[in-house]
Amino acid sequence: MSRWMIPVVLVALSGAGCSGSPAPLQANEMAPTPRPAADEPKAQQAPVAAAPAPAPSGDGIAARVNNDIITWKDVRDVLKDIKPADQTPELKKSKLREMAEERMFLQAAKKNNLTITELELDEAQRRDVKMYGSEEEFEKVIRIRHGTKTAYREDKRKQLLIFKLYRHLLQQSWTNPGKDTPGLMLDFVSPEEIREYYFSHKDQFQSIEQIAFIRIGLQFSVKAEEETKTALAESLARKLEEGAEFTMLAYFYSDVRRAKDFRDRGVSRKDLEGFYTPETIRYLFDEMKEGQVSPIIKDGKTLNIFKMEQKFKQKEEGFEEAQIKIRNMKENQKREENRRQLRDYLRKDAYLWPTDLFDFE
Repeated sequence: MSRWMIPVVLVALSGAGCSGSPAPLQANEMAPTPRPAADEPKAQQAPVAAAPAPAPSGDGIAARVNNDIITWKDVRDVLKDIKPADQTPELKKSKLREMAEERMFLQAAKKNNLTITELELDEAQRRDVKMYGSEEEFEKVIRIRHGTKTAYREDKRKQLLIFKLYRHLLQQSWTNPGKDTPGLMLDFVSPEEIREYYFSHKDQFQSIEQIAFIRIGLQFSVKAEEETKTALAESLARKLEEGAEFTMLAYFYSDVRRAKDFRDRGVSRKDLEGFYTPETIRYLFDEMKEGQVSPIIKDGKTLNIFKMEQKFKQKEEGFEEAQIKIRNMKENQKREENRRQLRDYLRKDAYLWPTDLFDFE
């Protein structure tokens, strides 16, 4: 929404990679990796039947992606800013899937002899500083998300490498149409697409009331899990009362993708239909004030703590004003679809253990 501003930290943490770079979109051809030797654990040798997901505990092997091994210690190291007692099995498995997908993409980039130069990395960092508005805001985001600038640059290098892989495979599909490729699409959005979307969704650009909020979202499926998540939510509420940074808790603890990606920015009542119950929508629009943090609110199969960032009324947007927003939305849709396409393409010829690693995204 071009008419409202949201905190830089929100922008920084939202979306893929939490920077101006596109979400990991990629592809490649991966030759089958030899199965583990006879002295490997038996579960890693199961070639047909889907092996059950390993229990997320101990220091043993959590996953194997071709010749790379990810241990549960590796997963815990990534989650080091979260108290061990709060690292639920669901959170660990979700992070494991993210790590395994990244490993698979980076392996494909290496197979295609792709690299990122220091010059490319420096230029990407300059773009991020410009996007955040100042060096000071940039440093703030780095401290929250990465801890150090060295860790930031390493993560940025991976993002750029995966994006370069995506471009490489897309180019490959153009120059060699008969070659087996992931079927990726350009994330470019044409003026015609933007215009078509605007005039077929003009109601979205009328004068409407909108809000921008973030939330800690915890989902559950059964009663026992609800009790566990309730205890976690209560613990997080206490942290907030003690002065913890809401954005950081939302990013690290949320296991609801919409909450983790900070997607509730500049939204109308209609935008929230289907994601929240009518009662929750009324509470957000009619009761919450800017800067207010809610108590724990149960909404369907989720437990939520909301923080209202902004409330505003948007004037009607003409085509010229709306097209940037439409372009960003369309680009993100294409990038997310490309990520899934690439992952599914690579996994066909990859050795993965457990075999159902990506079946529960």
